[in-house]
Amino acid sequence: MTPVAQNLRALTLSLALAFLVASLGVGYWTLVASEELSHDPFNPRLVAATRDRPRGNIVDAKGRVLASSQPSPQGSAQRFRRVYADRSLAQVVGYASFTFGVSGAEGAYGETLVGQDPGDPVGQWRARYLGEHAPPATVVLGIDPAVQQAAATALGARRGAIVALDPRTGAILASVSMPNFDSGLVSDPRTEELSWQQLNGNKERPLINRVTQGLYPPGSVFKIITGAAALESGFDPNAKVRVDDPWRADPSWGAYAVRSAAKAHGDFDMARAYQQSENIYFAKVGLQIGGAKIAEYAQRFGIGSTPKVDLPAAAGQVSNSRALDRPTLIADTSFGQGELLVSPLQMCLLAAAIGRSGVMPTPHYAVEVRDAQGHVVRSITPGPSGQVVRPDTAQKLTQLLVGAVEAPGAFAFGAKIPGVSVAGKTGTAENPAGSPHGWFIGFAPANDPTVAVAVLIENATEGGVDAAPLGAAVMRAALGK
Repeated sequence: MTPVAQNLRALTLSLALAFLVASLGVGYWTLVASEELSHDPFNPRLVAATRDRPRGNIVDAKGRVLASSQPSPQGSAQRFRRVYADRSLAQVVGYASFTFGVSGAEGAYGETLVGQDPGDPVGQWRARYLGEHAPPATVVLGIDPAVQQAAATALGARRGAIVALDPRTGAILASVSMPNFDSGLVSDPRTEELSWQQLNGNKERPLINRVTQGLYPPGSVFKIITGAAALESGFDPNAKVRVDDPWRADPSWGAYAVRSAAKAHGDFDMARAYQQSENIYFAKVGLQIGGAKIAEYAQRFGIGSTPKVDLPAAAGQVSNSRALDRPTLIADTSFGQGELLVSPLQMCLLAAAIGRSGVMPTPHYAVEVRDAQGHVVRSITPGPSGQVVRPDTAQKLTQLLVGAVEAPGAFAFGAKIPGVSVAGKTGTAENPAGSPHGWFIGFAPANDPTVAVAVLIENATEGGVDAAPLGAAVMRAALGK
């Protein structure tokens, strides 16, 4: 073969190989990864598509406009910028910046807001390949303005989070994360650079949605999971367990001991243990049923798994190794400490599942998509995520949690609502980085709940004592009390 022929052959093979690689690449990005790319909140295409035309509105359950587009002329070009109405929903609604992308509902429903809703695949195809843009749709959130206002007022300027949801449907009624930020400054081309720098340099991390992404030790609210595991393992809730403060099982525990919040000495059944949040009782129960059982039930309630919610969320953990394999770790975990990390949303789902006979709902911020004429084109109803405990277990725990609020001397007394039976649990979680965190989770009415709530106050002075009244205020708003 002549040198010329060899060169031609090599060139032909090189071109064929390059064409094959290009074809495979195009095929992958078009057929395999297009779904992933189209839903990527930071895909510039979704933001650039609305640089010269308005995005759809984001509204709450009562139709109040939370995010809209307003003309913002730049030279001779017509541009649009986003305007936001409720700073308490900054992490939920998010921002839409041509430079820094999108977040919150602006990102999760980005296609819908540019007229390419997933419920209309033909419209998506025409927009992508023919450049024909349908009018942008409106995203309706389940946020109830009265409940949202109550949550924002209750939390005030304290760092933390409050979330309320309808346990029947999983629709999120209120979601407050503090500190928050001004979404409009991130979305406005005139202020986005400086605002972005300030937010990213803020050590308090206001861009994080503490409701879904914040991870904290749960403290005593985890005792609900320990109780569920014990009941379904055959443990008798009426059995007396001796409590003496401090307590260690044997000398091998060394300096470690379980402490009683009330410095108690006496016999406790499960009802009294919930009312007085007795750590030693739950540590002994946890050791009796075993670490594997505690870990199993924590996982049943979603700890260690990312919640199937429509905004970014964190998974949390049962332990650093995902196992409870040491007696001291089992004891510590059983009353909500150890290496546990949970989000407020996960704890709200725990309360909701107990209130709904052991059925855990699937949480979601958005409830509907409406077209330009206001017609519902897609309902967002993910349904329950599953039965996590037996109905009789949930019923017994509900009874115990009502006692934890309403019995004489009960620690969660601050969650009482006149004329309404409330089930709930407080918690004061030890925080390795500083002062304890305060928790309250609960639901009402206890016999047929329409609202479940979780309150987390970072570095709270009185822990659950501080958090319980906040939970009551939010539940009252949801119940119209």
